[in-house]
Amino acid sequence: MKVTPTPTLYDNKLGCFLKLECKNPSGSHKDRETTYLIEKFGRDRKYIVISSGNAGISLAYWMREKAYILVPKITPKRKIDLIKSYGANVIIKGKYYKDSYNLVQNFAQKLNLTNISPGFVDRWRGDTSISFELLELSPEYVFVPSANHTLAYGIAYGFWEMLENGKIKRVPKIVSCVVPDHPFIKLTEEIGEEHKEIFNSIYTHGNDGRNLRREFLDFPFTKVDSTLELKEVIKLGKAYEMYDAAVWLAMYISRKYEGRKVVIVTGVKR
Repeated sequence: MKVTPTPTLYDNKLGCFLKLECKNPSGSHKDRETTYLIEKFGRDRKYIVISSGNAGISLAYWMREKAYILVPKITPKRKIDLIKSYGANVIIKGKYYKDSYNLVQNFAQKLNLTNISPGFVDRWRGDTSISFELLELSPEYVFVPSANHTLAYGIAYGFWEMLENGKIKRVPKIVSCVVPDHPFIKLTEEIGEEHKEIFNSIYTHGNDGRNLRREFLDFPFTKVDSTLELKEVIKLGKAYEMYDAAVWLAMYISRKYEGRKVVIVTGVKR
């Protein structure tokens, strides 16, 4: 059970490469994490994950009725319906992701499920392969739509590993792109309800930040960036409606930087 390398294309309008993780079987990069963990723990188990959408859809795709997906009430109905269409079990509890995150381990223990939620297992190890696939592009910057920094950390670790093993001589700057009220940047105390809904896939700070991969910032080549211009992000997104809104944010932020750039297209619009 493994995903195959995803394609990359050059976008002339943005002036950067797009790494199409949306081409994974369930439509997002989460397949790399899901398949890694299922291989690690075994297909005979039943699993639970707290999700704003893509992680749940991925687990549902690969494990069907053995998947239990805990989602907050803010989750769009279309995402919940897609999860259910694979035969997975959906639990809707908590208004926002952080509320649901507090409950996931209790559900795991009560129902005898393996909890593969961020902060409980090493999901990031499934994402390191993206770094190796980007190697031939020799990027100076990699822009990653982020919430808990699992993906960003996995990509950063992959490049660091290649550097340590002598496979590369330099690493790109890994830019984690977050909503402006994220704990790592705090450009504002809170974003509006309409933006919480639009950017729901990365409005997932978890249990007051306890699900964050804080070690992402330990690398000398990583940084976190955001913008308060969310209306402009949405305006840009009209040309890329097929992608998740989190990708629009990374695209918008990437325009501030000069050099050879890659934006990780984490998923399709659900």
